[in-house]
Amino acid sequence: MKRAAFLGVLFFLLAQQALAVYVVVLRNGARMVAKEKYQVKGPNAVFVTKIGTLIMIPLSQIDVQATEKANALNLGDAEALDWVDIQRVFPTPTPTRPMSALGRIRAGIATKEGDAAKPTPTPGVGYREARYRDPQVDQAFQQGLESYHLYLYRTSEGTLPSYLFIEIQVNGQPETLKALQAVSSTYQLLVEKAPNRLPERVEIQMLNEAGKEAGLFRMSAADAAELVSGKTTPDRFFVDHVIF
Repeated sequence: MKRAAFLGVLFFLLAQQALAVYVVVLRNGARMVAKEKYQVKGPNAVFVTKIGTLIMIPLSQIDVQATEKANALNLGDAEALDWVDIQRVFPTPTPTRPMSALGRIRAGIATKEGDAAKPTPTPGVGYREARYRDPQVDQAFQQGLESYHLYLYRTSEGTLPSYLFIEIQVNGQPETLKALQAVSSTYQLLVEKAPNRLPERVEIQMLNEAGKEAGLFRMSAADAAELVSGKTTPDRFFVDHVIF
């Protein structure tokens, strides 16, 4: 019995160690995930990414204060907000299908071939130097992403001051769908907790590891509610709302 309990504790500790990461926040708002805290070598910071790549960047590019804050609370979670019960924003495992099952996308059209609806592409969506007008709402979405263990993102004002923009680096289709769930869950939580402070839209730009666009979305609160309530699945949401 004692041996079983010991093995259980050991497994838990090993699992926690496997999940441990160090989030490096850059001054331009981008993030990088390292296996452990960077080492200072002269004017540079040196660290190994979670996939084992050795990185060296100028120390001046790192936002030290934001980096320390991001790592202060377990796995880079942002500081808890007193007006949002962020603990409710946690992933629910959802079976996902391969990207080929999402249907073929024609350039400039956000639906599968044969579908009637053809949303107009949205040019100009991208990261801006201007911050979103409500820092607490911005932080809530950041913390929502981190609760899903998505750390490679940056936020800004969207194409309108009332829009929040989020750029997220994703590794394949599972992370793409997980990012949609993270944003929609946070959006729905704000509907319940702070409806007078909602972004009018959340613009989401997914980038793959090569830096190429992997999906562009403009999500409303109603869109988020459909995904959170289960009226639509993440892969169906992708097909219906993606803009290429």
